[in-house]
Amino acid sequence: MSQISFSADRSPVPASEVHIESVGANPLDRRRVDVAVDLTPCSQPVNVELVIVGPKDDELCSILLVQLREWVLDKIMHLRQDAEPGWHKLHVGVFCQDRLVARATRRFKFPLSEPE
Repeated sequence: MSQISFSADRSPVPASEVHIESVGANPLDRRRVDVAVDLTPCSQPVNVELVIVGPKDDELCSILLVQLREWVLDKIMHLRQDAEPGWHKLHVGVFCQDRLVARATRRFKFPLSEPE
């Protein structure tokens, strides 16, 4: 069984008490988004779902991280199509035994055009 590491100054909480402490989304280009999520350290693994939706509320990509034992996440998400300019949303859900225990949404904006 693998070890779960915790910060020296933080005690792990039960999965039912996990909080999403911060969420960041930074478009790298029109097809990739750098996503960062910080969770409260937890004493058991949780599932985390990340979903990006476009300005028309259409799902552009999603990922489900199963039995996660990391509390600081940094992922590159790849969109199914080029992003339209405008505001997009990153939805984050944390689940324990198929029950939603925490959720958050972060808005971010794709620029009108690619930098040259």
